[in-house]
Amino acid sequence: MPQKSIVQCSAGHLYTATWIPFVGIKSLRLTPSTRYARCPVEKHWAVVSRPDPSTLTEAQLTAAQSHDAGWM
Repeated sequence: MPQKSIVQCSAGHLYTATWIPFVGIKSLRLTPSTRYARCPVEKHWAVVSRPDPSTLTEAQLTAAQSHDAGWM
């Protein structure tokens, strides 16, 4: 079963999503590490990527857990 990943949109919003490598279920894959998808935080379309979780603060990790995009 794929794991949830923390995802960040180009506007800086953080949320979780099930990110499957090489597959875009509800997103358009742009490169292996970026996609064009709908951000569930403010409901806009944006380029999204997975930031390194070790660079995020505890507050950012908590904020990311409060929004989920489901499958990407």
